[in-house]
Amino acid sequence: RRLIPVMLKDVAGLVPGAYQGRGRGNKFLDDLTDADVLIHVVDASGTADTEGNVVGNEDGDGAINKRGAGSHPLADLAWVRNELIEWVYFNLASKWSRVVTKGPTRLLEMFSGYKQSQAFVWEVLVQLEKYMRNTYNLEHALDQLGDWDEGDLHRLVSAFLGARFPMALALNKSDLPSAASNVPEVLDALPIHGAHVGIPLTARSEMSFVRHHISSSSHENDASEAPNGVWQCLQSAMRLREPVLVFPVCDMVTYEPLVGMKDYATRDASLPSPAMIHCLRDAGGMAPSLWDSNRAMYVCESSTPIVPLRDVVVMKPGSTVEDVFFTLKRMGALGGEFVRAEGASKIGEKAKLVPKQEILSKKNRILKIMTNKRKEWQKTF
Repeated sequence: RRLIPVMLKDVAGLVPGAYQGRGRGNKFLDDLTDADVLIHVVDASGTADTEGNVVGNEDGDGAINKRGAGSHPLADLAWVRNELIEWVYFNLASKWSRVVTKGPTRLLEMFSGYKQSQAFVWEVLVQLEKYMRNTYNLEHALDQLGDWDEGDLHRLVSAFLGARFPMALALNKSDLPSAASNVPEVLDALPIHGAHVGIPLTARSEMSFVRHHISSSSHENDASEAPNGVWQCLQSAMRLREPVLVFPVCDMVTYEPLVGMKDYATRDASLPSPAMIHCLRDAGGMAPSLWDSNRAMYVCESSTPIVPLRDVVVMKPGSTVEDVFFTLKRMGALGGEFVRAEGASKIGEKAKLVPKQEILSKKNRILKIMTNKRKEWQKTF
């Protein structure tokens, strides 16, 4: 069992018209480019307006049925989606004449600017071209960019955003009375406006539970009764763009780890601490392969048994074989320049050559990458 580390980034302050400079403007939108998936925290009760101002206090003003006082969750989702579309659309439209001149190559360059590989962008373009051929009987649409209209550009932007920023909804305040009708409406409408999944939750009750648990000396809380909406939302978001697990090896028969991974697997600061290892075991997981419980340290010695697929590298969705090479090079596990790579999907499967621009998937997750860096004994010749 491997637990995957994730980074959560709170990007707050979006208001209608941000793409035109309102609020934090494009600074807010630019902050999103670090993300692989978005979690939109929505007021499921509809007691706040589009700028987050509370307009209905169901706890104290007797407005239990004051539906429509604030922004409906679906309306909230719609304008946020529109902000994202217009942000990318205006960036694209302002440079469209150059795109038409240079063709699809320029499109690749522009959309790669949103921190996504060209292989990923190209796949989006290919799928859009197929859609335009099947729906509008338009052949080779990417070769006729000069004939595209505003609707075509919006269609392109929407397709890219749908693939680049899939969204999970955290339907907060789902315990309030007005949420009883709002939440089912949202869930029935999915997928919509780039959102694919919605999780009803109550941040207040979850925070109250945590605070009570921390202050309690007995810690006798029944885990089965713990509210876990936030946890479910995180898991749902991860499933929308699951990271690719790559197992780098130096031999496609024994699946031995790369020699160059030794330092990284025993000394890197990201390795779980003794306290974290204790938590992993309590959660039903295991300590990393090179953890020596007797010495309470990471050890890799000549007597250490070979562990097939010992190391795993977590890669972003849409990454390529070449991206793995650069990652391993930064880690100090490989040197020199890329020569070729072999890949397989599981132990025992015959390895096959994989091009460096091939997108990572379960079919090539076991990788042996060869470089032109000479071994130590070769350097004397």
